[in-house]
Amino acid sequence: FPSHDTMVMHYVLDENDSHGLKALAMKYTNYGDYDKPLEEFKKQYCADHGMLQEDFTYDLIPFDILADYASKDTGVTYDLFMKFWPILQKNERLLWVYNNLLIPGTLFLMDMEEVGIPTDKDRMRAAGKLLDADIFAAKQELYNYEAVHLFEKTEGKIFNPNSPMQLRKLLFDYLGLNPTGKRTATGAVSTDAEVLEELSEEHDLPKAILKVRKLSKIQNTYIDKILPQIDKDGRIRTNFNLIFTTSGRLSSSGKFNAQQIPRDDPIIKGCIKAPAGYKIVSQDLTTAEMYYAAVLSGDKNLQQVFSSGGDFHSTIAKMVFNLPCHVDEVKNIYKSMRQSAKAISFGILYGSGAKKVSETVTKATGDYYDIEQARDDIKQYFTKFNKLKKWLDDRKAFIEANGYTYSFFGRKRRLPNVFSSDKGIAAHEVRSGINAEVQSLASDVNLLGAIRTANEIKERGLDAKIFMLVHDSIVALVKEDQVDEYCEILKRNTQHDWGCNIQNCPIGVDQEIGGDYSFGKWDDFYTVEGSSLARIQTR
Repeated sequence: FPSHDTMVMHYVLDENDSHGLKALAMKYTNYGDYDKPLEEFKKQYCADHGMLQEDFTYDLIPFDILADYASKDTGVTYDLFMKFWPILQKNERLLWVYNNLLIPGTLFLMDMEEVGIPTDKDRMRAAGKLLDADIFAAKQELYNYEAVHLFEKTEGKIFNPNSPMQLRKLLFDYLGLNPTGKRTATGAVSTDAEVLEELSEEHDLPKAILKVRKLSKIQNTYIDKILPQIDKDGRIRTNFNLIFTTSGRLSSSGKFNAQQIPRDDPIIKGCIKAPAGYKIVSQDLTTAEMYYAAVLSGDKNLQQVFSSGGDFHSTIAKMVFNLPCHVDEVKNIYKSMRQSAKAISFGILYGSGAKKVSETVTKATGDYYDIEQARDDIKQYFTKFNKLKKWLDDRKAFIEANGYTYSFFGRKRRLPNVFSSDKGIAAHEVRSGINAEVQSLASDVNLLGAIRTANEIKERGLDAKIFMLVHDSIVALVKEDQVDEYCEILKRNTQHDWGCNIQNCPIGVDQEIGGDYSFGKWDDFYTVEGSSLARIQTR
């Protein structure tokens, strides 16, 4: 029978707004704040019984109050459906997205969330002990800097690297660094990770603070928070969301944020572990955003890069700079030019200019890459891929004129800030629109592939379950003797031609198979000594 969801409906109709039932009820119905009696009873009950509100359970609410709330909840949902459904039916592109992508996607994610993420408690406990030791050592390193001693002596308090207020004083007042210009939503000078990265180029102290904050975040987010919430079957069940990002990408929330698992350090990935007799299989789309930029732009030269195979960025560098060597040799002989090609390829989709490309290549290679050289290389890049340049210019002009754009599958991205009198805000909005066209296509193809795969393995009765989507990855738990069959099904369904494939060259995929989600890196980085974890020094 058909399924509908008013939150999903509203997301299709306005991705920029809130989609919760209460907010929609206040905005579109006459029911108003209908759960207010519920909240008032809860507060009064907790006050009368000396109970914390987080300990309150809804079985304590009298039936007459709960019944009134439940009936209005149903009434609101019905009224919203009757309001949104006729609007959706008038727009074929939005209706296709709703019927063929978002509703099947919602049902798939519900099933996936029930599967749960398999975890190893012993590894997590050992990882927690190691992180405690690393955080302590990283905090001690801060005292190698005189500015920290001066701060504590003058302020009369222990320096807290997680306090933005203290961090501003330390970096800008005591250390004398200049703010980057980035500010928080409230207008305060920002000290976020991006700012600390930039300031690290001027002084080592911001880098040391960044290390403390990164380690603390891993400990707080993925050890302290998760361990008490692992279910009896050894799995953590969390939320995957289709309607929380304007770009169309999935987000994750709840007990475990799957979209922010540390990439470089396998300490958390190694704790996602398959039980005996099973393997974890992960599949990634390869160079997805550039692939779909080639599709959307119709640039035959860029499409040829994918059709020819080989290392993408080396092929780009050889084509753009006419390098006198084989593609396989570019990475070793012309490292900076390959890095330049890579920075330009990804940078142009995000509106990066010569300055940003110069900084990116300089940081990646360790050799200064002149801004003028970057400017010349970008010009040369667009000479080779002139249809990509034309597509980017056309999309920019369309968005500036209309204040919206549609994705390949029919998602509408509304961009009202393109009409802002602030040129910076307007330019950012244009870039956001172009990014959404590319990013949402990659994300949607991945989701559609996962849905088709889940349906097929269910039909075949395979012992395989997808338990996580992370960026452009599909991650599953598969019975050992069915891994090859599962991998074939997953690849075929991901590479299904929805009308957005390069001819005779479907999107590339990389598949990894292992006992845990780090695919061997845990064993390369760590050794267990008793119940504690230690880093292998020879890595």
